[in-house]
Amino acid sequence: MLSEKEISDYRERVIKQLLLFQKLDIDPHDDENAHEHKLMIAFKEGQLFALNKIISGYDEPIKCLSFTMYGASDDLVELEGGINDELGAYDVVSNFVLSDGTRGTIEYTKDGVWRINILEHGDVRVNIIHPTRDEIDNDTNYTDRATFTGNIDWIIFDGGQIFKPR
Repeated sequence: MLSEKEISDYRERVIKQLLLFQKLDIDPHDDENAHEHKLMIAFKEGQLFALNKIISGYDEPIKCLSFTMYGASDDLVELEGGINDELGAYDVVSNFVLSDGTRGTIEYTKDGVWRINILEHGDVRVNIIHPTRDEIDNDTNYTDRATFTGNIDWIIFDGGQIFKPR
């Protein structure tokens, strides 16, 4: 059974989703592929919107997923855990959005270190571990590691690449 606060938070998320659907001309009754297609178009036009699927009842269990994002070599973004994949990211700042509204960037800096920055927090918990100066200087670790934990349906990067749990 959900608490009053959880029900209130849920209602607030549904209202936000409906407003986003309306702005992007998405019918919440469309199938998931139509949502993804319109989301990719919106993202390519520079509009970073987080669109969650609308759950049809309070009795559906809330999913809890955890995955870690980090850089590898000088050209790959790795996703490991509940979402497992990799993304080519040579010489670019990669913007990303999670389904809960969390928004951020990951980039390989001129100093040879992968940095992850959260620009906007959603509902998921984010824990970023930065390499120490000693690790960087000794080439034993050159990447931030961000672990995302919560109700996550997908993560989308620049260009519309969508990654989901498998």
